[in-house]
Amino acid sequence: MRVFGTPVIDYLPDLAAAAAAAVYLTAAADYSPDARAAPFLIGWSVIVLAILDIATRTQTAAGRTLARWLNPGVSRSHGREVHAYPLTRQINAMAWIAGFVAAFALVGALYAIPLYVFAATRWRGQRPVVVSLVSAAGTLAGVWLLFSRLLHLELYPGLLFGGT
Repeated sequence: MRVFGTPVIDYLPDLAAAAAAAVYLTAAADYSPDARAAPFLIGWSVIVLAILDIATRTQTAAGRTLARWLNPGVSRSHGREVHAYPLTRQINAMAWIAGFVAAFALVGALYAIPLYVFAATRWRGQRPVVVSLVSAAGTLAGVWLLFSRLLHLELYPGLLFGGT
C-alpha cells in the first residue's frame, strides 16, 4: 500500500517516533512547569521533525523540494536512485543511538553527551584523540552554559547519580 507514492512502511519509523514523543509529552504534562520545560521542548521537537521527515518521504513536488531544502545531499544524486544503506550499517547507526540513550539514562546528560561526542568523533569520524577531546569538551561547555546558566534547568543526573 502506498500513500503519496511512498510505501506505508517507509512512514512507520516516523510514526513510531511521533507516538513515543506523544507518550513522553503526556507523561510530562503532570510535571511542574519548570520540570516539564525540557520534556516539552524535546517531545514537540521530535513530533515536528517526524512530520518534516514524513513530508520529505512523499513522492510529491512539495516533498522533493522539502527534501532538497532540508538535505542538500539529496540533490547530488544526479537522477540516480537514492543510495540504500546495507542493513548492518543501519543497525550500527541505531546501536549508536541506543548506546547514547542507555548512557543518558544511566549516567545523565552531563556525562553521556560529551562521551557520545567523543566516541562518535573518534571512532565514527576517525579523528585524532585530541580533536575528539576538544569536541567533547566544547560540547560539554555549550550544554552546561545553555541549560545550567542561561535556562536555569537542572539536567537529568542519570539513574546511577540520583535520577528517577
